[in-house]
Amino acid sequence: MQNEIKDVVVIGGGVVGTAILRKLSLYHLSIALVEKQPDVCEGASKANSGIIHTGFDAPPNSLEAECLKRSRDLWPDYTEQLKIPYIPCGAIMVATNEEEKEIIEKKYIPNAEANGAHVEWLDRDEVLEMNPAVTDKVVGALSIPGEAICDPFTATRSYAELAVINGAELFLGSGVIDIKEIENGFSVILEDGREINTKYIVNAAGVYSDHISRMIGDTSFTISPRKGQFILTEEEIDISQIILPVPTAKSKGTLVSPVVFGGFLLGPTAEDQQDKEDKSTSTEGIEQVLTGCEKLIPQVREYDSIRQFAGIRAVCSTGDYVIRPSEKNKQFIHAAGIRSTGLSASPGIAEVVAEQLQSAGLELEKDHDAKIEIPNLFDDSEENVGEIICLCRTITRGEITNAMEGPVPPTTIDGVKRRTGATLGECQGNCCIPKIVDILHEYGLDDHKVPLKGIQHSTIAVKGGQQR
Repeated sequence: MQNEIKDVVVIGGGVVGTAILRKLSLYHLSIALVEKQPDVCEGASKANSGIIHTGFDAPPNSLEAECLKRSRDLWPDYTEQLKIPYIPCGAIMVATNEEEKEIIEKKYIPNAEANGAHVEWLDRDEVLEMNPAVTDKVVGALSIPGEAICDPFTATRSYAELAVINGAELFLGSGVIDIKEIENGFSVILEDGREINTKYIVNAAGVYSDHISRMIGDTSFTISPRKGQFILTEEEIDISQIILPVPTAKSKGTLVSPVVFGGFLLGPTAEDQQDKEDKSTSTEGIEQVLTGCEKLIPQVREYDSIRQFAGIRAVCSTGDYVIRPSEKNKQFIHAAGIRSTGLSASPGIAEVVAEQLQSAGLELEKDHDAKIEIPNLFDDSEENVGEIICLCRTITRGEITNAMEGPVPPTTIDGVKRRTGATLGECQGNCCIPKIVDILHEYGLDDHKVPLKGIQHSTIAVKGGQQR
């Protein structure tokens, strides 16, 4: 088998890895991304609050704070260029007693000023006027008007799609099992036996970034998994902003936030564990969410849950982002230790990684023909025609086939769901999944290759929007 030859291979198909790929696709480079799951955004990037943080509470002078600061300036253009659903609703950090108010005044206001993030204090009446559902125990709140919400899957997918349009290649469904150092670079060996030769590697493998690092003998950091459980409700909550608690040393705490497509999100927990794959929910975890959130919104126990889910955050032993060359080989760049702010900081992280690659010797020649905006790939008039496949959400055959013909097409029912909203209604897919499977069959996937969620060991190479 002839080896693929690349300038840069990015390992990891989450929001950080795809943001880096998008950035690199703006230069004259041969680039690829490897992801062990059959789609992008299968890890922490799909199971989070969807909040775009300003970095007001990030440790000053940290790399995390720097990446968040850079990202604040980039997000307005990114959401427009990449067609990311985005609502600049702002957030408030609620003080329910004088002790919490003092913490905000002594810690978070100076912290925000140090990070260049605008904040202001709201009195009790101002908080309740904008957010009547907030507890009547509120004494005031810190307003962070720059905070926003977006759809994390669309962000991740759009990063990847733009990169593919610009010539990047995706290797999905086959993880990295080994990395061998060769003359002037590396050989990346995948589970299916394929090898990709490359001059540079970017390690953006999330909770497995320490595992990838050890493939070249770098043990400079470790990643521990921290589970966060969420509740999604479609009940109407009388709030207009993201409602934040005063954080603890371990976690930002459980919050209540609007969702861009409707409904509200409650959570997450912060449960340290050993298993990097355990994304189960539990009675105890859901109770922690409710207990935490009812301190902010007393009625949360009255809301019906339509979905409960969990994600795994990567907690790094260094206490900060790790974005630097490996101590073992300067052509191996880490983008690791990205805990709960990866979505928010992804534009800035990509900028820093590009600078690190350039410092390591990679020539970055701007490609003036590269696209910076996702085009309208399909005629809007065609999206809502044909048979209705998902009755609950009124998703048509045209919408699903448009997704199948996109630059990064789905290969699973879950992938169709996240691109179109099909299966998210009251029946939870019981009525529409057979029809979705039929459409996947029409695009060449047989019964053994149409899983509900992720599969491994079945590589799909995507370039220029085509499967091969």
